[in-house]
Amino acid sequence: MSCFEIVPCAVCPLYTWEDIPVLSAEARLPHWTEKGGKHFNRYYLACEHTFERYCAQELYPKAENACRQAVESAGALPQWHAALLPTVTRETPDLLSLYTDTVETDGVHRTVLRRGDTWDLHRGLPAALSDFFPAHTPWRRRLLELAAQEIEAQETQGIALYHEDWRRKLRSAFHSHHFYLTEEGLCFFYQMYAIAPAAEGIPTFCLPYDSEQGPFPTLL
Repeated sequence: MSCFEIVPCAVCPLYTWEDIPVLSAEARLPHWTEKGGKHFNRYYLACEHTFERYCAQELYPKAENACRQAVESAGALPQWHAALLPTVTRETPDLLSLYTDTVETDGVHRTVLRRGDTWDLHRGLPAALSDFFPAHTPWRRRLLELAAQEIEAQETQGIALYHEDWRRKLRSAFHSHHFYLTEEGLCFFYQMYAIAPAAEGIPTFCLPYDSEQGPFPTLL
């Protein structure tokens, strides 16, 4: 039986200007339902509060200004929406892995910011990417080489387009906490715009599990 559930956040207000709805928000986050989940729940409660502040302090003023301009110019009212949405990618008795997307749209443009989290369920604490490789394994180099090979193949086949300087950005924009586990392997990703145009979304690469060199599907 699962030790957690995905629940809607309690407070997701509808933001208005002159009684006109200008920004709607929704959020769902994991909640640990058993003992030992204090750190887990505190972490996602902080995520919820960060999302709420972002909506109130950054998105709402932009949406309000866009609505005011639309009213003044007799244009169509913009439809701003923000959502915090988790996707569970792997769950075992030992670990829980998921990513959470912050999705923002103004009715025309859509942006996504992704957070990857993998939890050691025995300790109730986050696991590091290095936990899934043997000690002293050059895992960062392996991941970067895999991404470079896949990008070259995608561009050769004409199925994706990356920034001209993607090789440099592949290294500078790499973050060891941008990963999650699936049934097939360890997936690591880059944020939208980091190495490719927005049309490519969030570039994601998967390193299959390996019995000797890693990554391993369970914690060491």
